[in-house]
Amino acid sequence: MSHSTENPFKTYFDQTLERCGFDEDLKAGILFFLGESCISANTNQLMNMFTEEQKIQQEFHRLITLYTFYTNDYNPYEELDTTPIKQLIYTYNEIYVNEIRQKSFNFDQVIKDDLKTDLIEDFIQKFKEKEYKLITNHNLNTSFFRRIGTYLNQFELSYQDIYLAGVNYYQKNQKVDFEGTNLLNLNIIDSFSPLYTTLFHFPLLFTYYPSNLNANHLFSSILQFLYLHTNTDIAKHIHAFHNHIFYENNPRRVRNGWEFEELERGVLISQTFHNALNIRKSPIFTTQPDFLASDNYLLKELKNQNIPLDNYKALITKTIEEYYETNIDEVVNGKLNHAEFLQLLAIIFYETSANAMIIKAWKN
Repeated sequence: MSHSTENPFKTYFDQTLERCGFDEDLKAGILFFLGESCISANTNQLMNMFTEEQKIQQEFHRLITLYTFYTNDYNPYEELDTTPIKQLIYTYNEIYVNEIRQKSFNFDQVIKDDLKTDLIEDFIQKFKEKEYKLITNHNLNTSFFRRIGTYLNQFELSYQDIYLAGVNYYQKNQKVDFEGTNLLNLNIIDSFSPLYTTLFHFPLLFTYYPSNLNANHLFSSILQFLYLHTNTDIAKHIHAFHNHIFYENNPRRVRNGWEFEELERGVLISQTFHNALNIRKSPIFTTQPDFLASDNYLLKELKNQNIPLDNYKALITKTIEEYYETNIDEVVNGKLNHAEFLQLLAIIFYETSANAMIIKAWKN
């Protein structure tokens, strides 16, 4: 079975997954679900961009075939037993909606029998009584992708075959239960951490907004999805500040000192913290009233308080270690893959700059 020659998006996406430091199982799970969720993930955007039904169908086809072009005479799907994947998708929905979000949603009432399966108990147990927050979602996303990838990698499929297996899985199931298939997909997409949200936006950005994609470092994209989901009141100000200290203009490029791939992790963490603190010395500080008007902060008890800088630093570290369940020393020593490390830097940047803006003054 020969695939068509390499294409620009596949090269770009494969290099990104490699740069993220993902293992083969994680890559395989992401590629399968990229194919499987492509239509569900992009329906709203395409319907907002185009009005004609025929044009929308053409653009769907364009997005689906971006990673690899396929012909109807080849179907890796038929050779695969996808029951374990169906179980993972169904169990994931139960975990996210009813365990983590604590809704009492009865999937059995809205999903047709073809998509229903037994639940995977050890998967559910891992997320029992977990709080709804970024790190819980991220761990759930990662576990899901890795479980899919571990299953698929037994069959020694190429990346293209794995992606196509995802496309075929979707096409087969949506014929049987269109609404159910999309509901299950959209819950998974809704739960993505900023890192995975970024990666799953790549097909759309690559096709329609290539200059945005090329102009942004992965760190910037992750940061954007982080603050858009965290506090929309102040998102535009954090965005302006991030652009102010992170990029040079004409041509737009990352300033020296932000060499994410070269510098030691400990150096990058303290640099990110100190750069974020400088929001109070930047032109953005004039927008402080907008920050004070919001209560959506992890450290909202600091509002209008005077606090020594060292105490503030300790509070941010405590927030990272407790709320985000991430031990900074372990990260410096190599815990987290590169993309998760970038997500952590985005979190440090966001939490440090946003909470610094609600403080009255630094106490000596």
